[in-house]
Amino acid sequence: MRSFGQEGLLIRNVKTGKAWMYELGSHLTYIKKGDDEYSSGQLRQLYDTAVVFGRDTVGIKSIVGIRKRTPIHSFLRVVGLPVMLIGSIIIGDGAADWYSHPDSDEGKNNILVGAGIFFAGYLPYAFNRRDFTVGIGGDWKLEIVRGSPH
Repeated sequence: MRSFGQEGLLIRNVKTGKAWMYELGSHLTYIKKGDDEYSSGQLRQLYDTAVVFGRDTVGIKSIVGIRKRTPIHSFLRVVGLPVMLIGSIIIGDGAADWYSHPDSDEGKNNILVGAGIFFAGYLPYAFNRRDFTVGIGGDWKLEIVRGSPH
């Protein structure tokens, strides 16, 4: 029987030695050689030279990039959602006020304030996660790590 957390996909910096592991069940965002966009999936299975993300089997050597989400990025995205909601409500209130009282500047001002608040909440969604180039020419290397039997 294997201990939990001993198997996964290790990403290691070949220059500094810094490393972290995506354990089985972890969510991973990656790009394959020749692709234009990143794909995401849950790490489901490990083979000798390939891994399974969701329903896709991907060769380790075909992965050329990994995107890593930092804890601060995740936190800001969670906080940004209610901020966007508040901004949307203020925009809606301003639009209703502007429609009801077209001669007043209060509705226009509320729309502008709401748009600013919405934009502040959207900012964490506009920034991409850190990209790590793996494989030939990259500073990072992927390795399949298997647990040892106990």
